[in-house]
Amino acid sequence: MSHLLLLHSALGLRPAVTDFADRLRERGHTVETPDYYDGTVFDDEQAGIAHRDAVGTKELFGRLSETVAALPDDAALAGFSLGSAFAQTLAARRPQARAVILMHSVAAPRGDWQGQPVQVHRYAEDDWIDPADVEALGATVRASGATFTDHVVPGRGHLFTDLGTADGHEQALADTVDQVDALLRAEAGDGSPTTPRS
Repeated sequence: MSHLLLLHSALGLRPAVTDFADRLRERGHTVETPDYYDGTVFDDEQAGIAHRDAVGTKELFGRLSETVAALPDDAALAGFSLGSAFAQTLAARRPQARAVILMHSVAAPRGDWQGQPVQVHRYAEDDWIDPADVEALGATVRASGATFTDHVVPGRGHLFTDLGTADGHEQALADTVDQVDALLRAEAGDGSPTTPRS
């Protein structure tokens, strides 16, 4: 099984994040969910973004350093929205990462990719994602020899993995867990079934 760093969005370490982690733990993965908001959680997107901006992304990213330093070299990197942006940034520093999973956020590539497979999860229409950035990242990842998969949920919105938000979508959440699990198993060389353990 895999070791996974799972980073929360600008809303903080909400129950949806720990639920997602628990679903993967049930399938045998080790999942780290650091709280770089120090316990602060938001229900409102604008309030979460205001907090992010008040603290500063540099400071928030820096709070991950101790957790990241303790990870196995091949730990997979994943995140939701802001956490996805942080995971993508970390990928440049961790070429041995087993996989990079970007949920609800994709940035254009900066330089060459390090060869890690990438899985994207997004709504078809998301005001926070530019499809041109997805296309550019995909081309760069594939040029490195790695796989790039873009899972698109029909409709418009943002955090479909968080059922506590207006954009939450139960089936899309379940499908995302299955797809993340399948990627982690494939990269670990584990071809066993992906159904949760009882």
